[in-house]
Amino acid sequence: MGETVAVLMRKAPYGSVYTAEGFRSMMGIGVFEMDVSVVFVDDGVYALVKGQDPAGLDMKPLGDAFPVLADFGVTKFYVHDDSLTERGLTPDDLVMDVEIVDGAGAAQVLESAGLVLPF
Repeated sequence: MGETVAVLMRKAPYGSVYTAEGFRSMMGIGVFEMDVSVVFVDDGVYALVKGQDPAGLDMKPLGDAFPVLADFGVTKFYVHDDSLTERGLTPDDLVMDVEIVDGAGAAQVLESAGLVLPF
């Protein structure tokens, strides 16, 4: 394994390129067999919500793609508990199993990475 990378997903999945570009970055990093952790905080948690329907925006649902990242070696997903709660969401609302972490847990994942890519 090479360097460790944490991808920090902070933005809502639609209305900007952040989530889509973050997703593409995760695929590329995974292909190069780097150790990748993904942390979803703030509006970034919306990227994992089940039943997304952005057809009105002429986009495909991004949430459905995140479980496929395992095929690229990206398997460590963390979701900030307060970010879920503040948005009225629970882990059952998400498209995949993730590790729920508090603020200290999210900070630990980010601090332990050699590189943090914010999106």
